[in-house]
Amino acid sequence: MKPIYPAMAFAAIAMAAGCASAPKAPPVFSESFITNITEQGNRMFTYSATVNGGGERGGPGGGMGGGGRGPGGGGPGGGGGPGGGGMGGGPGGGMGGGPGGGGMSSKMRENPEKAAQERLEEVLADTKYCPHGWFVIEKSNLQGSVEIRGECRAG
Repeated sequence: MKPIYPAMAFAAIAMAAGCASAPKAPPVFSESFITNITEQGNRMFTYSATVNGGGERGGPGGGMGGGGRGPGGGGPGGGGGPGGGGMGGGPGGGMGGGPGGGGMSSKMRENPEKAAQERLEEVLADTKYCPHGWFVIEKSNLQGSVEIRGECRAG
């Protein structure tokens, strides 16, 4: 019977040490990019980025935003396919986002609007959804969540 007690004590200590050393989960960054092509052919999009947990959150903001980047206020982009093009293709289409990298979540905590705008420009360049540039219709920044609504420039 004596050998059981040291084994049980060792198991209890190992379990307690294992629980105490579990790392805390980093703040989660999530994003979504939703596209919509209207019946008239206008390409609209909504980009949302949120940091969940991890302390401080962004304060109130919002209001109307300015244009994108590049000549004429448009964002980056390359050629798009004929017809629908872009992610989602038609009305109500889009591309959902999941947890992102830790670097973006720290940028979102420091300057949420700037970080979201930079990430939106990357998404638009990667998807080639707005090959002729784009402009902001509305920006909002509430409690660590930034939403940018925009429209692609006509070609």
